[in-house]
Amino acid sequence: MVSQVHVLSIHVPDHAAFDAVFFFFRDVVQLPPVYGEPSQPGNKEKRLYAGFSVGNAYLEPCGPYPSDAPFSSNRPARFHGLTFSPATTLAENAQDLTRRGISHSGVFGGGSGPRFVNCSDASLSGKQLSVGFWEIQDKKDRVNLGFVGSLLQQAKGGALGVKRLAEVRIGYSGQASLEQWANFLAPARHEGAVWFVGNGPALRLVSSQENQIESIVLKVESLEKAKAVLAQRNLLGKLTPDGIELDPTRTFGLRILLKEK
Repeated sequence: MVSQVHVLSIHVPDHAAFDAVFFFFRDVVQLPPVYGEPSQPGNKEKRLYAGFSVGNAYLEPCGPYPSDAPFSSNRPARFHGLTFSPATTLAENAQDLTRRGISHSGVFGGGSGPRFVNCSDASLSGKQLSVGFWEIQDKKDRVNLGFVGSLLQQAKGGALGVKRLAEVRIGYSGQASLEQWANFLAPARHEGAVWFVGNGPALRLVSSQENQIESIVLKVESLEKAKAVLAQRNLLGKLTPDGIELDPTRTFGLRILLKEK
C-alpha cells in the first residue's frame, strides 16, 4: 500500500515563522529549493508552501496555521505531516485503507494538480500529526520522486553534505496506535520498531504522550565536516556516540540529527 514517504511537512503559525524556516533551509543549511518562495507584502493571510530536497523526500514548510498547537516563542515550527506515495494508484490505495479498517477521506483534488487521500484514523493522526497520500498527475513536475535525488546531488548536499533523509521518528500514544501503524505499513520490512519503507526514510516508532513526529535524522557525507560547519554557524547542539543534534533553539524547535552511517 505504501511506497515511501514523499513529503515531510513543517507547520508554522504565521508568515514570519515561514520566512525564518524558509531562509534557514535555503541560505543557512543550503538545501536545494524545489518550489515556493518567501512571503510578499500584503498577503499575510495566504497559506504558503515551499519544498526542499533531502535526497529521497522533501521537507515542506507551510503555513500559516495559527490555530495549531503547540507553538511558542522558542518553538515556532513543528514537524507535522507525513505524505506518502501510494504503491499502486490512489484509488486502489483508498480501497486498501478501507479493507485495513483505517478511516480516511475520499480522493480529492485533480485536474493538473495533485490528488490526495487523508487518513482520519485517530490511532495514526491527531492534533500534532497528519498522515496521508498524494498522487502527482504531471510526471514532468519536479516534485516527483524521480527528480529529488539529482537536485540534492547538484547542490552537493548543501552546507552540511546531506545525502538523504535517513529516518523519521514517530511518536505513538499507546498500544492501539502502535498496532495501527503496523497495520498501515505492512508488508514493509521491519526490525522491531524500525520500518524500512521503499527508498524513503526509515520510520522509527517511539513511545510518546502524543501522536507526533519527534525528530528526523539526516545522513551526511562527513560528520566531521558537518560538525565544523555547525560550529561556525552557531548551530551545534548535543553530541551523541554516533551523531550530532542541531541546537533546537536555533532550528525553531525542530529536532534535527545528523549521522554518517
